[in-house]
Amino acid sequence: MMREEEHIDLFERYRNNELSDTELRDFEARLVYDSEFKSEFEAYENVENGIKTHFRTELKSKLQEVDREMDDIPKKKSIVSLLAWTSSIAAAIVIGVFIFQHFSQPSYEQLAQNYWPYEEGLPVKMSASSKYDEAMNAYKLEDWDKAENLLSEIESDTAYYFLGETTYKKGEEEKSIAHFLNIEKNSVYYQKAQFRIALILLKKGDKTKATEILNFLSEQNSIFSESAQKILEKIK
Repeated sequence: MMREEEHIDLFERYRNNELSDTELRDFEARLVYDSEFKSEFEAYENVENGIKTHFRTELKSKLQEVDREMDDIPKKKSIVSLLAWTSSIAAAIVIGVFIFQHFSQPSYEQLAQNYWPYEEGLPVKMSASSKYDEAMNAYKLEDWDKAENLLSEIESDTAYYFLGETTYKKGEEEKSIAHFLNIEKNSVYYQKAQFRIALILLKKGDKTKATEILNFLSEQNSIFSESAQKILEKIK
């Protein structure tokens, strides 16, 4: 994901009150010390508000126009004309409902994108070279093909986890799920992987399986409990 897209996801989560307490503090602090970030957020708000205002204005104008024309219809006109104008009102209402839902209720795909946790990768040691260092350098540089090739040579939960992340970044969601499923239940990466599997399944429209995993995570004492509960509330 490009930097600008990551910011948009973050801005949307902020507007939807979906940031954790820590994320919210970091976000608000960044608005103070990062002028470029603040400018991007202000530009995002202007565009978002402009779109909503535009559609609300168009809907209101359409309803007013229909109302005026209804008043101008002579009483001698047939019932067919009345039905035609009634249909126009219905169409305007349908458009308004669609616009409201479009901007108020994020899709499953959008939810998955909004809640996908950012993963910066393992620290790379400068003084020594480990089997992960080159792979992590490729990962941090978003050289996904190289990162995948290097990680594929390592058999560990750590490697499986970052292979899942890497293949997801490449848009290979089935491979990503397969890598995440390789992680053992006693691994520190297990709940991280399960949360990501749930998001991928949700993105693909498999609400049933995604809900099962999210229910499991919501009952655990982990950093994903709150997010899992929020997603479950949104997909009821």
